[in-house]
Amino acid sequence: MPWKTATQMEQRQQLAILAKTGEFTVTELSRRFGVSRRTAHKWIGRFESEGLGGLADRSRAPKNSPQKTADEVEAIITAERRMHPTWGSKKLHELLVRDHGIGSPPARSTIGEILKRHGLSKPKRRRPGIYPAERGVLTQSERPNQVWGADHKGWFLLGDGSRCIPLTITDLHSRFIIGIEADEASTQATAQAGFMKAFRAFGLPETIRVDNGSPFASMGPGRLSRLSVWWMLQGISVEFTRPGCPQDNGSQERMHRTLKAECCKPACVDRRAQQKCFDRWSKEFNGSRPHEALGMRVPGDVYRVSNKRMDARIKARLYEPGDEVLKVSSSGSIHLDGRKLHVGDALQNAEVALDRDPGSGLIAVRFANVKLGEYKMDQKDPRLMYPGYYGERRK
Repeated sequence: MPWKTATQMEQRQQLAILAKTGEFTVTELSRRFGVSRRTAHKWIGRFESEGLGGLADRSRAPKNSPQKTADEVEAIITAERRMHPTWGSKKLHELLVRDHGIGSPPARSTIGEILKRHGLSKPKRRRPGIYPAERGVLTQSERPNQVWGADHKGWFLLGDGSRCIPLTITDLHSRFIIGIEADEASTQATAQAGFMKAFRAFGLPETIRVDNGSPFASMGPGRLSRLSVWWMLQGISVEFTRPGCPQDNGSQERMHRTLKAECCKPACVDRRAQQKCFDRWSKEFNGSRPHEALGMRVPGDVYRVSNKRMDARIKARLYEPGDEVLKVSSSGSIHLDGRKLHVGDALQNAEVALDRDPGSGLIAVRFANVKLGEYKMDQKDPRLMYPGYYGERRK
């Protein structure tokens, strides 16, 4: 029959009971049970004063913890987190100093533990396959209004059953939200109206960066749409991100995630209420929410209104003196050497420039600095081919 192993609690009971009989000294008992004399005295004393209940394990936590976060500060942290569900420990740390005047706030790691203890944070899921973006020719924004990012956030249903497709415009240097419009559709007309409002309030940027979707881009020459042509006529450069690479406009996409969490779940009852929600949130984002990329400053402290104002009387200079320029007809075509050449519906009534190469016989057609395509004088089919087409055929 195998030996029965006594539990730690049973050994303590045996030690205390044997000590009470008076037949054994403490030294003998400590040797028999393999503990120190100090430990034996401890269990004997607890048994005499508290009985069997005194032999149970006790918490080793200190009765007083000088480093413990004050209850008042912990209450402020949890209250601010509930008001701003997407704000992390870094932003809450900044908020304690800036808005609540707490000179020595808890460490960011402590704030994170407080949020976990109150069930106000969830562990982040690691996403595999994330690689750094290769910006290529994309402009690195170094000052306000150098590059604006624009996009349509995914649509969602309002309380009245109608769709809402927010148009968002941000300054990529300061992360300042230029505007959020609760549009019902992602059309050229609604987007242009949103940009007209933004231009009147904040002036014109140097560059606008967008993805390859409608209404920002098209499948036509140069990927230009009527909206992007309108921007360029105001003297604004246009940058398109790489297809399938949302990281090229990463700060915009990150803002969308926060916008969705704080303004769209749940959605408002109708479009008017949703627009008011967007306006309130934008004001808080720009003026109160610390941003890590700005050294915990708020976007409103970094952004400045553009000095370049929108003026219909001023026409942007797209070409240099001496450039060969032709006007595009209302059908999107130009007449070149007796032939009608279609250059894109987006360019109706605009002007394009021709760059002739006598050696190869190629004529490059461009709108401002965007090369639309190439035309070869001796080709039978009078079509505008994509840039590099003839070079690829020679290879």
